[in-house]
Amino acid sequence: MPDALKKKGTLVLATNAPYPPLEYFDQDNKTLIGYDIDLGTAIGTAMGLKVEWRNISFDSIIPGLQAGKYDAGMAGFSIEHERLSTVDFVSYYLSGGGFLIKQGSGLKVGSFADLCGYRVAVQKGVSQVAALSDQSRKCQSSGRKPITILQFPDQNIVVLNLTTGRADVVVGDKPQVEYAAGHADGLCVVSTYQTGHSIAGIAVPKGHQELAAALQAAIDHLIKTGTYARISTTWKTGVEGAALSAEYRKISEPWGVGPDGTIERSLIFTDPAAIPAGHSYYHQPVREGCQ
Repeated sequence: MPDALKKKGTLVLATNAPYPPLEYFDQDNKTLIGYDIDLGTAIGTAMGLKVEWRNISFDSIIPGLQAGKYDAGMAGFSIEHERLSTVDFVSYYLSGGGFLIKQGSGLKVGSFADLCGYRVAVQKGVSQVAALSDQSRKCQSSGRKPITILQFPDQNIVVLNLTTGRADVVVGDKPQVEYAAGHADGLCVVSTYQTGHSIAGIAVPKGHQELAAALQAAIDHLIKTGTYARISTTWKTGVEGAALSAEYRKISEPWGVGPDGTIERSLIFTDPAAIPAGHSYYHQPVREGCQ
């Protein structure tokens, strides 16, 4: 660990809430809870440090790291080609996206191409909006009905439109749709997908090798002791019995990802060439029984 961090005794982590189940506020609207919060605190404990959380806007985290305001950023960051030019990352989670439906609805949604003619609710401003728009144009050009894209500013409202029957499908980030399925009766994630940058990481200032190595060692320690698995189970950040496609396993195995999508070892990412540029989608099989 860096000597300055040992002397300080506190690991300052920047995050961005609300973004359940990774980071959001408890019922008192003050206390931060979630997967990232529990895992980040456990990482600090493994390092022998107290953890101090700073909740700030998402687009302020990386500039804040560059300015030395925080030690690291933990907010569900995808390790993207473009981001690696400004910060380094320590991997800890495989994210992606997913399709949420009403259980028993009969909808077999295994990709964006299956959404033609459906009413799809999505959070405004996320990357899935562009994916839905592109697919809707493809639907029309092939003679099928377009996608009715319903955009809402809040993920809770997105899910509400599904439960009340105003939408047929919800598309969102994998942790969000799986959280919704675990906290609402009658909903399930029919399938998930990954991209070429679905591996998520803790952002650290560029070139802070000692800090990155200490974070990596702490995460690997939590994996070996079972603490990582317990925290993941608590926040339902994985699906029991899940399996990545053979195609995506070739991509994710070098990232330390197991065949079920769980992290088997943490890695440090510093080179932009380690992650391909652009957006490629890799859809996983439909979960039988959900539809």
